[in-house]
Amino acid sequence: MNYRLAIALGALCACTPPEPPPPRPAAARAAPTELRTEPEADPQAAQAVRTDGLQGGTLVFEDHFDRADLGPDWLGKHAGEWILEGGEVKANRVQAEEVRNQGLWLQKPLPDKVRVTFRARSLSRVGDTKCEIFATEPRHEAGYSVIFGGWNNTINTITRLGEHEPRRVVQSDHQRVESGRTYAWTLVRTDHVVRWYIDGKFMIAYPDDRPVRGSFFGFNNWATDVRYDDLQVFAL
Repeated sequence: MNYRLAIALGALCACTPPEPPPPRPAAARAAPTELRTEPEADPQAAQAVRTDGLQGGTLVFEDHFDRADLGPDWLGKHAGEWILEGGEVKANRVQAEEVRNQGLWLQKPLPDKVRVTFRARSLSRVGDTKCEIFATEPRHEAGYSVIFGGWNNTINTITRLGEHEPRRVVQSDHQRVESGRTYAWTLVRTDHVVRWYIDGKFMIAYPDDRPVRGSFFGFNNWATDVRYDDLQVFAL
């Protein structure tokens, strides 16, 4: 090889770019993280463990109905629908639909924080024992309706300003009303929640961000032979 050829080959080698480095292996992708959501707390379970308001307080009214006439403490709109019989308030079975759900209204105002207790029994297999509480006037669906064995003994519910309102609270594990059995009712409100108990057992509660603040309480009836007794009202 002559001198000039050697120089040319050397220059060519110097200009040739080096081989590129081998590609790096791709980094392993982390598996996508699953978003875990906590189950929503059951508002009924939170209310079921409460005990505030179930005892104590000041007795501000009671009625055991052991007399002949209802008297001035009670208002009924239709004569003969509500009578006293055997030491109980009796709701006669009403056939005329226009006079159904016309309650018997206590004329003593309820305290804002209150416990109301009474005894009730239905003499019909359809159940349908109910009361109205915190009504703004002595009228059906002017407050909360509390219904035990409604709609042919299929629903236990608390409703607000209407028995068919979409937010009504219905007991999930339905307890049927037994005909002729006497049940001890307890209704409590110390804040924005109406709580309901039967025979000391929690039934359901109605949490309400805009509580109805009426002061009327009433027994009510659609078309069932029901009896009420031993009403007590405690200010808490």
